[in-house]
Amino acid sequence: MKTLLIVEDEKMIRHGIAVMAGRSSVNIEEIIECKNGREALEILKSRDIDLMFTDIRMPKMDGIELVKKTQNLKVRPLVVVISGYDDFNYAVEMMKHEVKDYLLKPIKRDQLEQVLGEMDRLISDEKKQERMEVSGFINQMRFYIQNPDGRENQALESQFDQMFAGQRLCAVFFPGSHEELTDLAGPVCFKTDGQYLAVLPEDRTKGQDFRDTCAGISCSFTTLEGCISAVQQALTARKHAFLYNIPSHIWSDEVDYNRGEKAEQGQVSQFVQQFPTARMEGAVKKFENLFFLAEHGKIKEKDVLDMAYNIEGELEKAYKNHLTEQQQNLFERRPPLYYRDAEEYLTDFTVWTKQLKSCLSEQFNVDQNRGKIQDAANFMKEHFRENLNMAMVSNHVSMNYSLFSITFKEYMGINFVNYLKNLRISEAKHLLESTDDKVLDIGYQVGYENDKHFLKTFKSICGVSPTEYRKNFEFKNVDNRD
Repeated sequence: MKTLLIVEDEKMIRHGIAVMAGRSSVNIEEIIECKNGREALEILKSRDIDLMFTDIRMPKMDGIELVKKTQNLKVRPLVVVISGYDDFNYAVEMMKHEVKDYLLKPIKRDQLEQVLGEMDRLISDEKKQERMEVSGFINQMRFYIQNPDGRENQALESQFDQMFAGQRLCAVFFPGSHEELTDLAGPVCFKTDGQYLAVLPEDRTKGQDFRDTCAGISCSFTTLEGCISAVQQALTARKHAFLYNIPSHIWSDEVDYNRGEKAEQGQVSQFVQQFPTARMEGAVKKFENLFFLAEHGKIKEKDVLDMAYNIEGELEKAYKNHLTEQQQNLFERRPPLYYRDAEEYLTDFTVWTKQLKSCLSEQFNVDQNRGKIQDAANFMKEHFRENLNMAMVSNHVSMNYSLFSITFKEYMGINFVNYLKNLRISEAKHLLESTDDKVLDIGYQVGYENDKHFLKTFKSICGVSPTEYRKNFEFKNVDNRD
């Protein structure tokens, strides 16, 4: 147990109990002595006490009154009464007030040892049960916060009221890198998306605990229902503090958290495609610039953070399976909001991208890529008449889809789609010149199942329709024969 409080007006008896308790087999971290009930009550109001031994007859406030007053305390100690033989009837009567046991004077060592052992087991059981209840409450709160479906939860509401007793509370998001603050945050504190969410009394947020952490703090609330909107406020405030490097930020309706334009579409896929190429450094700088633009209100705060999550997720999808098992550990990344602020995150992100590109370079060297692209081109020449697409070809040469797309264009000087079009239209021109097959049949023969698509593609490349192309070819041949 942590604390034993001995309340006895006779100094020699009080000190003797303290010495015997200190030498017992029960581990007691701190033993406190006081001489009357009034002193004891002040101690009980100021700190948590696990076990209290109290005499019955004392000046200023006796043990009977003290025990009655402990029933109004938020945290009550276990109580053992110290009684003389003449006061034994009082000791029995006090058992009705949830007193756990009694000791008769003169107190013997073996009796004290036995009572301390029993009380220590009770305290241990109570604390275990309390931890289970708190753990259950936290899990319910986590589920309630993450799944606010509007339904009433009376059982949780009752637990919430019991836990916080009408206090003014705040929701606080703080970075996962500040794990040491979880002990200070109180019982309702759990990790979510790389950072911590705590629900704690408002006055705790005004101290030094969360200063200089870029924490996001909600407005105050008192009910379970108010917790949901407070969590959203705290998350918005946390993202704002993260982006602007604000020591801590309290949500305010005077701040426009939604200012700026929406970020351009396609930037995530563009980054992923440029990643394994020589353009990577430029892509990373462009990504860093998005944070600068968001900080200056040019694009929305939410968009740039969403992009950070999406980029890391898409990089993992695109390239993880092309690394060794050991190298795949690179994708065990902490989420952006784990970091204190955007600057800290971007520093780590830049280092990570360089490590990742280095690993990819080991897997995809220049000669190997050149050979694979040549194999792909040969495969396309043989199979362009079929229903061919880039996924099929990249799989054929065992190459990552995104990497294949970039590398194909680098080596062939033209992207996959246009290369395939050229193969098909080149063959269509040959058939128009050398056969009398119908135009639409030729389109089907070179891989176009849709007539309109064939006609449109042919004209976009050749400048004339297939029929016009055939007529022009025949006309030129007649001139040549003449």
